Order: sequence, then structure tokens, then C-alpha cells
Amino acid sequence: MQSFDYKIIPFLKNKGRSSRALKQIAYSFALQGISIIIGILYVPLLLNYLTQEKYGIWLTLTSILGWFSFFDIGLGNGLRNKLTEALSTEDYNLGRKYVSTTYAILICIFSIVLFLFHISNFFLNWNSILNTQSINNHELYLLTSIVFSFFLIRFVVQLISVIYLADQKPSINNLITTLGNILSFLLVIILTHSSIKGNLILLGSIISAIPVFLFILTTIIAFKGRFKLLKPAISKIDLKLSHGLINLGAKFFFLQITSIIIFSTSSFFIAQFYGSNEVVSYNIAFKYFQMPIMIFSIILSPIWSAVTDAHAKSDFIWLKKTLKRLNILSILFAICIIGMVFISNWVYTLWVGNKILIPLSLSASLAFYAIMQVSLAPYSNYINGFGKIKLTMSFTFLGIAIYLFLIYIFGQIFSNSTGIVMAIICTSIIGAIIQPWQTYKILNGAAKGIWNK
Repeated sequence: MQSFDYKIIPFLKNKGRSSRALKQIAYSFALQGISIIIGILYVPLLLNYLTQEKYGIWLTLTSILGWFSFFDIGLGNGLRNKLTEALSTEDYNLGRKYVSTTYAILICIFSIVLFLFHISNFFLNWNSILNTQSINNHELYLLTSIVFSFFLIRFVVQLISVIYLADQKPSINNLITTLGNILSFLLVIILTHSSIKGNLILLGSIISAIPVFLFILTTIIAFKGRFKLLKPAISKIDLKLSHGLINLGAKFFFLQITSIIIFSTSSFFIAQFYGSNEVVSYNIAFKYFQMPIMIFSIILSPIWSAVTDAHAKSDFIWLKKTLKRLNILSILFAICIIGMVFISNWVYTLWVGNKILIPLSLSASLAFYAIMQVSLAPYSNYINGFGKIKLTMSFTFLGIAIYLFLIYIFGQIFSNSTGIVMAIICTSIIGAIIQPWQTYKILNGAAKGIWNK
């Protein structure tokens, strides 16, 4: 049976799992480094092009977009694990069936969602939803129609990135994202130097459309070349496989519900409690302390699928050794994050000037959350790679209830978005206890019952 060409760099011929992971990490660092720089430059650029309130509206709107992530029902992650298993045994026919079936299901789902959204959008009062009167409702209607349409289409076309992840090539996904960021950034620079100032519709169209076109182009190239054997076809749609995909995908979906709700509603709640200007302060501080998490995620990017591959082959020696190294790395990152708190005010001033004031309490709370994230990330990747997520999933609705309750409590206690961050931190404690415990049980063959499901 024909196999894929894994020769990336001629003088690195070791095809071992760790070697592939290290190469992917190196490529991803270079690419994500560019994306991080662009993300830093984007903030003052957009603040200059838009008013602070309009920028806050844009941030709130993009967070609301995250609500539509529910309709993915975890199929992307389900495909990632199933396809990795098929590729590890070189069963490309089965892999093609998984790919074709996933595309078919998502196209059906998001076609319906897109249709229903455009009908309901006629009746939505976006001025009330976004808590603003600085932009008329008709302009917000046009903006949401364009941005939401591209966002929903993106859910289908970005499946190609899931296929690259399953093939343990996360750097390709990072390449697509980085190219999209570069193109969008260059066009926004051109826009800021034009006579068209503060046009949210044009800005939103640029930022939301470019990634979609890049994913479409990548999909065409990939299925004509590297993934020719996985090219989706109507004849390969196998609804019998949909049960396994949806079953595993649904587990990931419920696992992600808490994160989706938290991060897609945080800006919305901040806008409602404190106004759109506070959304900007939160977003700047969040981006700053998100940087070490992003860097750490680059290192972890090949781990999920590598864990799936190693677990399928019962390579527990590699699994234990890799986890130990990742934990040491987590400690180093935590120390760096603490240092970031002490220089935060200087960085904010250098980054956006004196226009935006960010309290120390907000920086400290986001730093604590970042430390929790980098400490828990290795275990989350292992649990996801194992596909043993029922235990974490069972705490999903408890986490949501805690978050919504604490949002109200802390929203009354704090005078800024620190309260929202404190609610997020408290919600994350459950996973911080359960996932490491479960991981060690699985690695030591002691996982029974729900701990092994």
C-alpha cells in the first residue's frame, strides 16, 4: 500500500516519534513567533484605526463568535484521534472514510446553522447585545452577517488542519495561521493609511475572509498531493463510522463546553458589567499573559497525536519519559510568568502607551491562571491523546454552574475585570486535580472504571 513521504529534511533521517515531534516544534516556533509578534503589533494598530470603544465592540463580537463553536460537537477532535489511529496502521481506506464522513456531517450542520443565523439576524438588536450606541444597528447587522458567515464556513474548510494534526504535522497548521495573520496585518496597515477610518465592516471582512480562502487553497493543494489517499469523496461517506466519530467527538465536545462558555462569554460579561472600554484593558492583559501559554502550546502541538500513536502501540516508556520532561518545562514557564508580573506595567506602557490603564490585580490574576494552564497542559494533552475523557467530561456542567455563579458574585465584589478572571480560575481547579491523577493511573495500569473511559 502506498505510504506518505515523511522525508522533511534530508540530513534528519530519524523517523522516531520524538525526532518528528522535535522537528515540528522547531518549525512551529519559527511560525508562531511571527504570529505572536503580529498579535502584539495588532493591538496598537487597531486602537489607532478604531476608537477604544469600537475596538472593545470588535473584541466582544469576536468572543460571541465562539458561541457557535458548540455546533462543531467535537467532530474535529474526534477525527484527529480516529485518523491518527488509522494512519498508524497505514489503513488509508479507513482514513479516507473518516475524512469523507466528517466533511459530510459538518457541511450539513453548518449549512443549517448559517441559514438559521441569517434569518434570525434580521430580528437581533446588536446595540443592546453589545451594550453600545456609537454604531447604528444597520451597520452592526452588516458586520455580523459578513463576519459570522465566514466564521461558520471556516469550521468546514479548516478540517484540513485537523488532518495535518492527525498526521503529526502541526507546523503546517501553524503555517496556514501565520500566513493568514501576515496577509490580514498587511491589509489592515494599508487600511489605516487610507482615507477610510474606523470602518468596522471593512476591517471585519478582511480579518475573517482571509483565513477561509487560505484554508480552501491549502485543502486543494493537500488533497492533490500529500493527502491524495485521504481525499474526501461522496462514495466514501460511511454513516456507520459516524457513530464512532460522533461518540468520541461528543466526549470532546462536552469536555470543551466549559472552555467555550468561559472564553466566549468573558468579554460579553465584562462589557455588560463594566462597559466596552474595560474589554480592551482585559484583552491587552490577557494577550500579554497568553504569550507563555502560546509558546508552551507550540511545544505541546505534536504531543496529542504522538500520545495517541504511542498509546496504540503500548509504548509506556516513551509516554512516562516525555511527561516527566514536560513537567520540568512547566516549572520553568511558571517562573517566567511570575517575572512577567513585575515588568507588566512597563510592558503595557511600551506596547500601547498611557491610554489604557491596567490594574495590578488583573495582571496578577491572569498570571496565576497562566501558571495553572501551563502546569495542566501536559496532562490535558495526554488525556486527550488517550481518548479517556469521560471522567473530565462528567464535571463539565458542574464547572459551568460554578463559573456562572461566581461571575455574578465576583462581578459585584471587583470594580474591574479581575472578578471575571477569578471566576475562571476557580472553575479550572476541578481539572487541575482530576487530570493529573487520571493520567498517572493510566500510565501505571491502575485506571479502572470511569478512570479508563
